[in-house]
Amino acid sequence: MSTKKMYYIFCYLLAMTLLFNIAVCAAVEEHRTIQTYGEAEIATQPDLAKISISIETHSKSANEAVEENARLANSVLRELYEFGLLEEDIKTSSYRLNSYRKWEKEDSQNEQEQVYFQAINEIIIHTIQLDEAGNIIDLAVKAGANNINYIDFELRDPQGLMLQALTMATEHARSKADAIALGADVKIKQLHSVKEERSSYTPYRSQNVMLSREMVLGAAPTPISPDEVIIRATVIAEFIF
Repeated sequence: MSTKKMYYIFCYLLAMTLLFNIAVCAAVEEHRTIQTYGEAEIATQPDLAKISISIETHSKSANEAVEENARLANSVLRELYEFGLLEEDIKTSSYRLNSYRKWEKEDSQNEQEQVYFQAINEIIIHTIQLDEAGNIIDLAVKAGANNINYIDFELRDPQGLMLQALTMATEHARSKADAIALGADVKIKQLHSVKEERSSYTPYRSQNVMLSREMVLGAAPTPISPDEVIIRATVIAEFIF
């Protein structure tokens, strides 16, 4: 083999070795990252109330249970409309007609199984008048509603605050990375990646609303005090150092 050819082979091998070393260094450099978990939480006052009420009737006749339920439901709707709520503020969430069996005494010695029918009409009321939620409940109960299932206090448009929470969570991730880099005596060069893990908000739910006889009779309004709703966001970020 001529000296010239050997020289070319040597140069080729040297170049390939250099390229390989550069690639290895680049790969090592790429994996020099700090990963952090950023989170944020915003508490704010709700601006929408969703009230779930239901009208429940029982009878030995399915028709009677349905008819009585319709009568009470119409009475409730009439009171709510007179209060000032609009048709789009009130929606039927569910309607169920069930049967069940119950043993009843015919006399002191004998019992007989009796079939009963149960009609349940659940209505959801939306209102932005949060301070009137108690009055709305009282009106519905006096008109015929016999179950208050829950009250949700929500946000009409949570998107803006959810985006703000994501911004805060990303800033939190960066501040944690800065602290880690300071402790490790390195400098962060740039952001490598960031991923949204979760962004959500939790309405405040008031359940088991207690209505005493005095409240239903109008001696005192039902007290409803909404708590704050919580918006949360979390991100995972990687920074190159």
